[in-house]
Amino acid sequence: MIAAIHALVGAGLGRLCRTRTQAALLGGVSHVAADMLPHRDLDIPREAALLAAALTAIATARGVESREFAAALGAVAPDLENLVGRLRGLPDEALLLPSHSRYHGRETKGFASQLALASMGLAILLLPAKR
Repeated sequence: MIAAIHALVGAGLGRLCRTRTQAALLGGVSHVAADMLPHRDLDIPREAALLAAALTAIATARGVESREFAAALGAVAPDLENLVGRLRGLPDEALLLPSHSRYHGRETKGFASQLALASMGLAILLLPAKR
């Protein structure tokens, strides 16, 4: 799954939490669930650029101290394993997270599942904040 989409999904789910700790943990859980969908990853430079844009947008919209930002960080943190694996040239089977080693190779020609998840996360994120 594209890291920026993990961030958007996490941020959307972070709105459901009461604390930043809960949000970060839920973000991490959402990573595994999202990775189980057939998906395609991008090369590292594009992944990094999209992730930076998503995190900047979330930080601008909700603040770096928000539950949404904490959940976004929690949601992308597991992809550090993918990054290290790619940089070291490791096969997917060598990765520890089940969603990286078992499901990562099930790529699809389109990005429909990723677009749907990103849209859901963005829609939730853009809802007016409770006062």
